[in-house]
Amino acid sequence: MGFPKIGFAKRLLVLYGIIFIFVLIVNDWTLSHFLQKRDLLQLQGSLTRQSVLIRELAAPLLGDSRRLQTQMKKIAAGTDIRVTIIDPKGAVLADSSESLERLSAMENHAQRPEVAAALKKEPGMSIRYSMTLGTRMLYVAVPILINFRESEIGAVPTTISEKKSKVGTVPILENTKVLGVVRTAMPITHVDEILASVRRPVVLTAAFGILIVLIVGFLFSNHLTKRIRRITSVAERYAHGDWSEKILIDGKDELKMLATTMNQMAATLRSRIEDLESEKGKISVILNHMTEGVIAIDRHKQIVIMNPTAEKIFGHDTSAAQGKSLIEVTRHPQIERIVDRALEGQQTDSEEIHISGETKKTLQLSVVILNEHARDIRGILVFHDTTELRRLENVRKEFVTNVSHELRTPLTAIKGFIETLLGGALKDPPVGERFLKIVAEETDRLGRLVDDILTIGEIEQKRALLKRDSFDIASDLSVILEEFKPRIEKNNLKIEDRISGKSFTILGDKDRIHQVFVNLIDNAIKFNKPEGKIVVSADQKPEGVTVTIEDTGIGISEEAQRRVFERFFRADKARSKELGGTGLGLAIVKHIMEAHGGHVTCQSIPGQGSRFSVFFPARYP
Repeated sequence: MGFPKIGFAKRLLVLYGIIFIFVLIVNDWTLSHFLQKRDLLQLQGSLTRQSVLIRELAAPLLGDSRRLQTQMKKIAAGTDIRVTIIDPKGAVLADSSESLERLSAMENHAQRPEVAAALKKEPGMSIRYSMTLGTRMLYVAVPILINFRESEIGAVPTTISEKKSKVGTVPILENTKVLGVVRTAMPITHVDEILASVRRPVVLTAAFGILIVLIVGFLFSNHLTKRIRRITSVAERYAHGDWSEKILIDGKDELKMLATTMNQMAATLRSRIEDLESEKGKISVILNHMTEGVIAIDRHKQIVIMNPTAEKIFGHDTSAAQGKSLIEVTRHPQIERIVDRALEGQQTDSEEIHISGETKKTLQLSVVILNEHARDIRGILVFHDTTELRRLENVRKEFVTNVSHELRTPLTAIKGFIETLLGGALKDPPVGERFLKIVAEETDRLGRLVDDILTIGEIEQKRALLKRDSFDIASDLSVILEEFKPRIEKNNLKIEDRISGKSFTILGDKDRIHQVFVNLIDNAIKFNKPEGKIVVSADQKPEGVTVTIEDTGIGISEEAQRRVFERFFRADKARSKELGGTGLGLAIVKHIMEAHGGHVTCQSIPGQGSRFSVFFPARYP
C-alpha cells in the first residue's frame, strides 16, 4: 500500500489554513458591513438635513423656474451634492447638474423609489447606479408641502408634527398638500474609499500571518510525516506477516510510545500466530481428509467449522455457512431436535436421519457435547453417510419379499395340481390333461419371471454391456407388429401404424430396444378392450426421437401411474396374473431407456386408454 500524496500532517495544515482564511474573510466582511452601514447612515442624515433646508429655500420659488434653477446651482456649487426639484407629476423643475434648457428633456421621476415615497408625504431614500453620472449614488427626497383647510378659501398654517423614517426625522405638516419634491444625491464612492483604507492593513497583516503559519506548519508537517510514515511502513510489514523489523523512532513523545508498544505487540503476536497456525494446520488436514461430515457449533448453535464432506451433504460453502444458525444451513428440524436433546442431557447422542434434496441420503448423526471450558465450540456433529448401506438393505429386503411372493404363486399352483393328479386325477385323462397344461403354463410363467429378474439385475448392475448400433426403429417396429399379428387378430384389434414408410434412425443396443417395444406392445394388447385400437407413431426433433405406443384399453389410475414403472407393480393385479404378466415388463423398459440416456413416460385416462412414450437422445451417452 503506497503513501497518500497528501499526508495526515499536510492535511491538518491545509485544514488549519482554510479555517484561518475563512475566519479572516468573515471578519473582513463583518467589519466592512459595519463600517459601510455606519457611514451610509451618517451620509443619509446629512443629506436629509440639507434637503429640509433646501426645501425652505425652494418653496417660494416654485413658480419661477429660472430663479429656482439659478438658486439650486448656487446651493450645490463647490460640493458633491446634486439637487433636484420635482413637481407632483414627476417633472423636473430644477437640477443643479443640468442646464435650464435640458430640464424639459429629462425623464419623469415620479416612479423613482425615493420620489414616489416623497409624493406620498413621506421622506424617501434609495441607493442605485446613476446612468447620468456613471457611479453609485445615495438619493434622499423630502416633500414640499403647503398647509390648508378645505372649509376656507386659502391656506391657513396649522401645527407641525415630526415624522420619523429610515432617512431621519423630517418635519411634516398635518392637513398638507404636496407642491413638489426636493431630492438630494451624493456619490457613495468616498464610503468605499474609507472601507478600502481600513481593509488594506488588515489584509496585509492577515497575509503575513498566513505566510508564517504555512512556513512553520510545513516544517512541522514534514517532520511529523516522516515519523508517521516510518511507523506505517513497518506496520504494513506486520500486516503481511513480516515480523523481522522493528519500529525505530527518535524523541520522547506519543509517537515514540506508540512505536515501542507496537514492537512489543508484534513480538507477542508473532509467537501466538505461529502456535495457532501450527494447530490450525493439523486440524485442517484431519477435517479435510475425513469421509464423515463434521460441523462444529457454538453455544448459540451457530456454525463455527464445517469440513468439505459436510459442505457436499448440505450444499453450503464453509465461508458462507460460518456464523449462520444450524437450522439455516441444514434446514432439517430433526437435526435441531437431536442437538437440543444432547445439549439438554449434556451427553453424546446418536440417531439416523434422512436428507432430502437432489439425492436422498441416509445419515447416522452423532452429537458430541463439549464441556463449558471450550471457548467457541460447544458441540461437534459427525455425519456418517449410510445411504448406500441402507439402499442395499432395502433392495435386498424388497427383492426377497417380491420374489418370494411372485415365486410362491406359481409354485403353489404347480404343487396343488400335482397333488391333485397324484390324488387320482390321472385316472381321468381329460381332467389330467387339463391339469398338466395348467402346470405347464405356471412353469412357463415361472421361467419368464426368472428371466425377467435376471435381465433387470444385469441392467441395474451394468453387467450387460450395451451395444452401439445405428438402425431404423420404424423397420424394427414393423417386424414386432408382424410377430404380434396373430394375437392382434385374435383380439379383433386395429393397428394404426403412422411410421410405416418413414425412417427414424437411432443409436443403441438393438436387442435391448427390441425388448422395450415388445413389452410395450404386449401390454397394449393385453390391457386393450375387444375391438380396440393400437396407434404407433414417432416424432423426430434435433434433440432426439420420441416413439409413442397408444391404446384404447382400460387405462391406469392417476395414483397407479406414479408407480407403474416399479418392479413387481401391477395396476390391475387380477388381469395381469390372468394374462401371465410378471410385473417386471415396464421396469425393464425404464431401466433399458435410462441405460441409453433416454426416458419413458406414461399418460393414461381410466376407461379410455394409455399412452407410453419413449425418448431416444440424438447423442448416445
